[in-house]
Amino acid sequence: MKKVWFMASLALAGCNAPETATLVVKADPGTEVLYWGAGKDEMHSFKMGVKDTTNAEGYMTYQVELTKPKTLAVNTMRQVSIAYLTPGSCDTLTVTKDTMMLSGSNWAYNQCLRAVDEYQRYCDDILNMRIRHELETVKTPDEMKQKYSVHYQKAADIIQNSGLPAAFVKEQMTHLDYISGSIVAYVTLYNVQDKTDEWKAEFKKVADIPWNDDAMRSYRGVSKLADQLPQTKFFILENGNPDDVKEPFRFLFDRCKDWFEGKALERIWAAFIYSDILNQRHTEAYIDLYEEFKRTYPDSPYLSTLQPGMDETIRFHRAELDETLYHLIPYDSTMTSISEALKPLRGKVVYVDVWATWCGPCKEMFAHVPAFKEKAKDLDIAYLYLSIDRPDAEKAWRKAIPYYQLKGYHLLAGQELAQAVYRELGNEQGAIAIPRFLIVDKEGKIVVPNAASPDQPEKLIEQLKEVLAK
Repeated sequence: MKKVWFMASLALAGCNAPETATLVVKADPGTEVLYWGAGKDEMHSFKMGVKDTTNAEGYMTYQVELTKPKTLAVNTMRQVSIAYLTPGSCDTLTVTKDTMMLSGSNWAYNQCLRAVDEYQRYCDDILNMRIRHELETVKTPDEMKQKYSVHYQKAADIIQNSGLPAAFVKEQMTHLDYISGSIVAYVTLYNVQDKTDEWKAEFKKVADIPWNDDAMRSYRGVSKLADQLPQTKFFILENGNPDDVKEPFRFLFDRCKDWFEGKALERIWAAFIYSDILNQRHTEAYIDLYEEFKRTYPDSPYLSTLQPGMDETIRFHRAELDETLYHLIPYDSTMTSISEALKPLRGKVVYVDVWATWCGPCKEMFAHVPAFKEKAKDLDIAYLYLSIDRPDAEKAWRKAIPYYQLKGYHLLAGQELAQAVYRELGNEQGAIAIPRFLIVDKEGKIVVPNAASPDQPEKLIEQLKEVLAK
């Protein structure tokens, strides 16, 4: 693959290259553009994206040599569009404040992909509870279908009337059925109080969808399905007992192995592993799951994506906690306020990082800590990493400290202190967004309750200097 930069006029002039696909992104000058592969042999994630920027004229040109079609996801930090590229094609993605519009050689293909994505977003809004209210009053499967059938039919009409090859049409229609199946599974599992035979029969229809079709490999909502389908089957059709689920991730995977097979299982399996990598959970049991995946699919196209992440998981579990570098503050039940927790550091200005091992943004912020500490090395401050993990996450907490090289003081909040953190730092509903940063003066008083983060070093150093000067 090669990427070439041109001025807009030159980019357009290069559209006739026989095997070169060209995508011109047109947006405001200096717009950041993130793009990544989203095809059957690729994991669909922005984490694997390549970042570029539109030039002074507002253009970015992406070119790739192709022998077969390629699907590309493009993110301009506002929204994502899926672009279908073919050998010799030239397409333009025009980005405005509220829209992303594709035109050019593959317009018809891209209209179909857009229709599927709009239906997927509707489904995602239900699953993420943004429009959950639409289904809260649903009592029967027919009422549910009336809610989503309009969205389904709108997408289906675009695809079926596109005049495109039958194989492509079939694949996109299968994706619509996958999305509908996930809605049925979700509503049956979470929204319906009375799990009547009517609802059970509706979910049984979902099982007849061709889940092991090759279309599964290109379906971008595969991770949600892997979560919903096995749970619905177990709890609704089989009257499963939640107490029997000891290891949720292993339960879901084992159930998926009963549901999927062949290439579809390969895709689902890879999605399971990559989800753990993407969220930086570093689940130790996934090491064995990955080794089993490699033995089962030694030639899998997903291995090159999974390997670096699993290497990090292995390194995570080999990290050793040196308590001369990482000072652990013992928790006790007298720590019923943040001030009480900070008593061991009284007399120092303290920069507090409130975090948890399950918090992805918290762990992403750790990447900025070494550079900040280097800039702040002359400041007489202490660093406290206050974890609000549950006590049963202590093992993961101890592993995370040396893995992220968080030199300083560490405290794993118990029940009393965790409640105090939510009470003192949370909103009216008691919710708190993390990571959260505080600056505490030498008397143990929180003087900057919303301090700058380590990726804002100049602002943070200014805040710290102001507290030190008092």
